[in-house]
Amino acid sequence: MDIEIKKSLIAAILQTENEEILEAIKNLLKIEDQADFWDQLSLEDQEAINEGIRQLDEGKSVSYEEAKDLIKTRFGF
Repeated sequence: MDIEIKKSLIAAILQTENEEILEAIKNLLKIEDQADFWDQLSLEDQEAINEGIRQLDEGKSVSYEEAKDLIKTRFGF
């Protein structure tokens, strides 16, 4: 297929507001809706991640070496 035809198709897709056409193109190209991974997480996991980010923002973190030493001390690895 000529590159100009592809460009024309892309332009037409970008310009259309017709949801039926867009849905048909999506189906023809077998494009799946992509869900945000965040929405796939449990509320508990989301809260844990947010807590970790909050701690990092507050400067409450340890280096890799410190974490490795803590694990060695606590679990004997």
